[in-house]
Amino acid sequence: MNWYKQAKAIERQHLTPEEREQVKARFGEKLECSFAKDDGGYYCYTHRARSKSYKSISEIPQGKVDFVGSTG
Repeated sequence: MNWYKQAKAIERQHLTPEEREQVKARFGEKLECSFAKDDGGYYCYTHRARSKSYKSISEIPQGKVDFVGSTG
């Protein structure tokens, strides 16, 4: 299976309202990327890039959010 099909096969789960509030509190209101979770944890993404999964929202580095946001 190529990397594209493998990435598409991962089940994306939307964040709960409480998790969205955590993202806003940590990274602010104006974000250039979206956040979701999968079996590996939480991640940020755009249509062009995705960070790796982290166990909690607080573990996602600001640098990763900035980089992924810059690809959108």
